Amino acid sequence: MFFTRSKTRITLAALLLVPVFSYWIMNADTRVTNTPQPVITHGVDYFMKEVSTKEFDSNGELLRTLSADTLQHFPQDKLAKLEQPRINLFSKNTHTLQVQSQSGISFDDTDQLDLVEQVIITHKPLSAESSELKTSTLSLHQAQGIAKTSAPVVITKQAHITTATGMIINYKTNTSELLSDVKGTFYVK
Repeated sequence: MFFTRSKTRITLAALLLVPVFSYWIMNADTRVTNTPQPVITHGVDYFMKEVSTKEFDSNGELLRTLSADTLQHFPQDKLAKLEQPRINLFSKNTHTLQVQSQSGISFDDTDQLDLVEQVIITHKPLSAESSELKTSTLSLHQAQGIAKTSAPVVITKQAHITTATGMIINYKTNTSELLSDVKGTFYVK
């Protein structure tokens, strides 16, 4: 079997190109690098509008509702910022506290919720004997059942007004402690 000149050239070219193609195919995987997706560390990783959550106890009774106009989560800071948060606390299916503010910060690794700007707490909001507390900042600690502030507070109940600087509210026991500069005005009928 004799090769013609053209067949010889094709055979030699194929023999020379086989190692080149083999090298190219085997090294193709090493040139492709898997670039990891960047982790979002700065800025917002998720955003929600018209947020609403409910928390129930082990018996299925409503304990707390939280709603907000918007929520933005910041992973690097491990917190979420809320606009117009509104919290309702219940005890034995009775609406005991209503809390609202202009904005709030919820921390990822704790149960703390800090409310800022025009914080208003209404005790027994559906009752004729409701009272209202106004302050500029308030920290809620759900597990402890405590709300506290070091800012000035104004408490009104009907025509009675009490002012103080700083307050601790234990909403599990329905007690509060005014910390300093306490002044009260009470009107007798």
